[in-house]
Amino acid sequence: MNKDTCEKDFSKMTLTVSEFSRLLKETIENAFYGIRIKGEISGLKTNYPSRYYFDLKDESSKLKCIIFKSDVSKIKFDIKDGLSVTVYGRINLYEPRGEYSFIVSEIEPLGYGELYILFERLKEKLKREGLFDESRKRAIPFLPETIGIVTSRSGAVLHDIVKIIKSRFENVSIVFANASVQGQNSAAEIAQAIELLNLYGRTKRKIDVIIVGRGGGSIEDLWSFNEEITARAIYNSSVPVISAVGHETDFTIADFVADKRASTPSNAAEMAVPLKSELTRQVETLRDRIRQGIINLISNRKAELSNLIKNMEKVSPKRIIQDRKIRVYDLAESLQNLAGGRINLLRLNVSHLRKRLLLKSPLNIFKERRLYITGLSDRLKRAAEITISNYKNRVKTEVKALNSLSPYNVLKRGYGIVFSEEKTVVSSVLQVKEKENIKIVLNDGSLKSKVLEVEPAFPPVNKS
Repeated sequence: MNKDTCEKDFSKMTLTVSEFSRLLKETIENAFYGIRIKGEISGLKTNYPSRYYFDLKDESSKLKCIIFKSDVSKIKFDIKDGLSVTVYGRINLYEPRGEYSFIVSEIEPLGYGELYILFERLKEKLKREGLFDESRKRAIPFLPETIGIVTSRSGAVLHDIVKIIKSRFENVSIVFANASVQGQNSAAEIAQAIELLNLYGRTKRKIDVIIVGRGGGSIEDLWSFNEEITARAIYNSSVPVISAVGHETDFTIADFVADKRASTPSNAAEMAVPLKSELTRQVETLRDRIRQGIINLISNRKAELSNLIKNMEKVSPKRIIQDRKIRVYDLAESLQNLAGGRINLLRLNVSHLRKRLLLKSPLNIFKERRLYITGLSDRLKRAAEITISNYKNRVKTEVKALNSLSPYNVLKRGYGIVFSEEKTVVSSVLQVKEKENIKIVLNDGSLKSKVLEVEPAFPPVNKS
């Protein structure tokens, strides 16, 4: 405060707001320059491009503090909520709003505050009891039908979560349990809301996952989620719980106990519900793969059938008989030639044979030759019959195998194939609409029908 200011009698003067603010700024900033203040850090915000913000507090008061980036680089320790520190700097009065803050140029750690100590103490206790064990944590359902939400109805968190869930999968139902997320009795309200959703899920409608959360704030603002009653309510929940408290840098006891921790409430909504459009795309891809697989299977079976038909032609009984006949004719011709040559030889040696015929009758020789030819013919006949029988059995086996693969055998058992108006196979009731014409192919013909009513096997999920 300068001498001229002290000597002025302001009771006799009328000042404008700007004049008073300027006078106050000069007075305060000159009087409180280069001073040290100790307290506990609360509500630290580091996501600004040029400065850090936090409150320096004690049991009854708070002081808004600012550290510019040029001074942040001098700090040799991590600044955290709950840390007790001594700051050195000056008071700054922002004239347009008449607000003052403390500009920190140096900061030294003193230790952790009471809330941080309570936080670490409870965290260690619950960890020893196994509340944080990964082995007990449950997986979040891939596609929940009903989601429970525990937060305050007056905050923006509820609106954000519901908006994101509905934008990702509008069929999901939402059950909301209101609870204060800050202030006295808020922890008890959160615990009661979690228990209420569990009771609702057991008695009325199954709840697949519960999101518990609120927006960001100081360690005091988030303290409801550091209370033991909240932690045990999450631990005892029969429904998987996603903790979505504050911002990405905020960690609470609820985050360690929950089955899954989300960096923000919006992230929790994205984590709980998949994108319906992406699921639809995957289903369509799988359907196309199945259709192509069926086409390929039918094509392969057709090729196999064609090969079997060709092989059957090669081993056809008619063809075998023809081949055997040709062989028999060749043998008969050979026997005829052989007999003719033998007769000629006998004729040339007739005189000699006449003498030998006295000892052995030609009639006996002819009978022997006839028996030989008859035996040879019988052997050929039996061989042909056995070969034909073997090929007949093989053909029957191949035909039986072909019939077992035929889709018409399925139709004989009372089944039918349904085609839509677009002549595509109907495999789901969701592919047709009421009053749509369909065609049903049966074993002995087809039926042209009209859909009177579509009745899914499972009723659709009610929209919230």
